Amino acid sequence: MHRVSCLHIENFRACRNVTLPLDSYTPLVGQNNAGKSTILEAIRWVLKPSALKATDFNESQQPVIVAACVDGIDDDVLALIPSANHRRAIEPYCREGRLWIRVTASGASSKSNTQEVWQVDECPQDGVPELWRSYPSGLPQAVSSLLPEPLHVLAMHDIGEDLGKAKTGTTIKGLLDEIMKPLLEAHGELTTALDTIRNVLTTNGDQRSDHLQQFDTSATNALENFFPGLALDLDLQVVDIKEFFKAGDLHVTDTVSGDRRRFDQMGTGAQRAIQMALIRYLADVRRTEDDRLSRRLLLIDEPELYLHPQGVRRLREALKTLSSAGFQIVFSTHSPLMLSRENAPNTVIVGNTIDDGVTARKPMSQAVQDALEDAESQSQTLFELGNLVDIYFADRVVLCEGKTDRRLLPLAYERLYQRSPDLDHIAFVSVGGCNSFAKALSVLSAMDIRACAIADLDFAYTNARKSGLLERDGADIAAAKAALSRLQAESGFTLNGGLPQKCNQWSAADIWACFASDEEGQGIAQSSHEALKASRIWAWPQGCIEQVTGSDDKGEDAIIEQEQQLRTMSAVEIEQQMPAFKACFDWIRSL
Repeated sequence: MHRVSCLHIENFRACRNVTLPLDSYTPLVGQNNAGKSTILEAIRWVLKPSALKATDFNESQQPVIVAACVDGIDDDVLALIPSANHRRAIEPYCREGRLWIRVTASGASSKSNTQEVWQVDECPQDGVPELWRSYPSGLPQAVSSLLPEPLHVLAMHDIGEDLGKAKTGTTIKGLLDEIMKPLLEAHGELTTALDTIRNVLTTNGDQRSDHLQQFDTSATNALENFFPGLALDLDLQVVDIKEFFKAGDLHVTDTVSGDRRRFDQMGTGAQRAIQMALIRYLADVRRTEDDRLSRRLLLIDEPELYLHPQGVRRLREALKTLSSAGFQIVFSTHSPLMLSRENAPNTVIVGNTIDDGVTARKPMSQAVQDALEDAESQSQTLFELGNLVDIYFADRVVLCEGKTDRRLLPLAYERLYQRSPDLDHIAFVSVGGCNSFAKALSVLSAMDIRACAIADLDFAYTNARKSGLLERDGADIAAAKAALSRLQAESGFTLNGGLPQKCNQWSAADIWACFASDEEGQGIAQSSHEALKASRIWAWPQGCIEQVTGSDDKGEDAIIEQEQQLRTMSAVEIEQQMPAFKACFDWIRSL
């Protein structure tokens, strides 16, 4: 289905020069004042240009430019455009289903707006076009047929005006228009009845009322005495059936008290909840429809506002349904609950810097393709990372192997620095093992997310070699195998290929701990540790996190015991007794 697939913005508020991809369902995440709302407004403006304010221009002497790429305009879609003239106007500018349009504002007045389409034969297929021409006759109507005016749901701007009455141009009016379509079709017989009434009451009606005709004649005769040559008639207008629906107010009744009041008299939270409920109802209405000509954009600022977690999840699913039923959904959010494994790959992280203004990072789906060549690896990595919504709300992402690290590391950080890592925009996320560290770090780097990983020491001599982070047959692994062989003769544990293997008395982790506590082993471990830091991976030189805390056991009981231990220790005690934590966190904070 056709959709706006790319947006390019220049000089619009804090968006100096930003390009971002859009999908059928695109969440925008980022800090407050990052520019998410500006992006939503730019989408609305390129499809429905209007007058700008002087403050909309980042540089007052430069024009505001917003360009949009529309993909998926195939022959079947073009055939649905009602007017043949409009079809002929748009067809020459669609290449392989793609169309680029642009709006430029040289000043605040709407008269300064110009609408253009790409010079299709002179522009490359990829990238923002550089050559444009004015809209030919019929093209605006064709574009409007494919992409009608977007519905823009603001965060909470003038909500009483917008939600209380179905006024022209308001969000609630647009939502009700969409919802009322099947109701209007279901009551087509009323249109016939209104036509009959119109023929009786209106001046040009075929069955004009005798009483009204008598009034017209008598009133005209009376006027003749004062102003000869003038005639009067009483024309009673009869509205269309849809005007009855548009003129209605939304009312809310408290089923307990029986109190009934107009929508705009409700509390802000209730108003927002009902607004989102209408969107969910619209999803149910549109689920069974098969109208594929118009792809209307639904732009929402922070849809999760005032909703409880269960309501947020239900709204997320409703929006997902709408995205496959005639709507393209783009929304800003601060809630991880609005993201899921399915939509995370298309999420766009929006930032704002002094030097660059608004920036849009590459979404995960595109980053995976750019970072990994193998299709199977792309699919697996996308699946593994898709559910890690924490990565979208942090400046630094720290990958770790399992639940022990995931639970102890944030707690140790908080005890050491007397603040949660969340406040420093650091997220510790568990990927369930170290096998995917290298691929995950490559993808996060392609997304321009600062990321690192924390691994057990065995990673330095196993997966780090397989993934090419360290030389497969480097001098350090040869030295490690020699030291392990010597320790095996002394301690009797089992080796396989020169590396630790679990046996009855020894776990692999225990063997690595023995290696790390040996004087020669310490030096080798420290050397491998330093080498991996260059790849943004911290391998515990002590063996694993249990050696850092001094725990002898693994498992849930051992984790709880270590958590209790950390909670009773001061920052000074942790730094003195477990110095590896401070060294690790200082390294993370320096990245």
